[in-house]
Amino acid sequence: MALILVTGANGKIGSRLVAALLSKGYKVRAVVRPGSKGKLPKAAEKYEHDLSIAPLPKEAFKGVQRVAHLAGLVGSHSRSALEAANAVAVNSLLYNCPLSLQRIVLASSISVYGEYRGKLVDESFKAMGESPYGKSKLLGENEARNFCPRLPITFLRIAMVYGPGFSEGYSTVLRYLTEGKMKIIGNGKNRMPLVYIDDVVRAFLLALSRPTSPCREYNICGEEKFTQEQLLKLASSCLGVPAPTKHITPAALQALLSFSGILGKKASLDPENIRQLTLDRAYSCKRAEKELGWKQKVKLKDGVREMVRIYKGKKAVE
Repeated sequence: MALILVTGANGKIGSRLVAALLSKGYKVRAVVRPGSKGKLPKAAEKYEHDLSIAPLPKEAFKGVQRVAHLAGLVGSHSRSALEAANAVAVNSLLYNCPLSLQRIVLASSISVYGEYRGKLVDESFKAMGESPYGKSKLLGENEARNFCPRLPITFLRIAMVYGPGFSEGYSTVLRYLTEGKMKIIGNGKNRMPLVYIDDVVRAFLLALSRPTSPCREYNICGEEKFTQEQLLKLASSCLGVPAPTKHITPAALQALLSFSGILGKKASLDPENIRQLTLDRAYSCKRAEKELGWKQKVKLKDGVREMVRIYKGKKAVE
């Protein structure tokens, strides 16, 4: 079977992709940061390198047929940190890539689009990258385009990932719902684009195995268009608690969290979490369905139910 190089191999998505590849008989060269404490399967070949500092050496590509790039940084960080992890790292990966590679699949994000309120966004929409994170991922895509068309690069623009391993932010919302403290942020009518982790891994497996046009982008997002309010009702139902009915403005919520910080309390939601909860975003995945054969399999009601089960399990242990 082919040898596949995976960067960010012990990250939330990377670790699950490595396991999936190994289960299908592929060989995996797992690129991780030097000194990384994350565990890797024994069958994976470990290769330590920091892509934000220097290009990946040519030796790392010896025998490699395909590449999955998942290394990166998400959330609220400094501009320099985001650009180093999400843009410089892309250049460092591709700089020494051999032309013999069959496919290179890069993890991008729907955040590169910015917000097109009220629109169903497909890959023809202009990427604006309005947030610091979105801008850094767009820079990463632009870095990659410097290597097109001589390298067979595919971009997967991934929605908000949820599921096992993605408790940060989601657990806070579930706790607030359980305690009756959760409020609808803004008017609650904004659509929230979610995709379950297993569906993301499957998108990578398909993109790694199917030839596509160079520098082709694909939206990877659930087809269900739930609003914030609808998602809170769904989660409340799974928890067996009343759904929130009171509203709070994003500015007021941010002020409350800032005040908690002044008192020395760690904020349970950061500005990026709040932003993600209030944007109105919806995406078409028709291109991924037609060209990759990818389509959402895990429905939101099932995924949210699983998140609640995991949350309750952790609370029981505590």
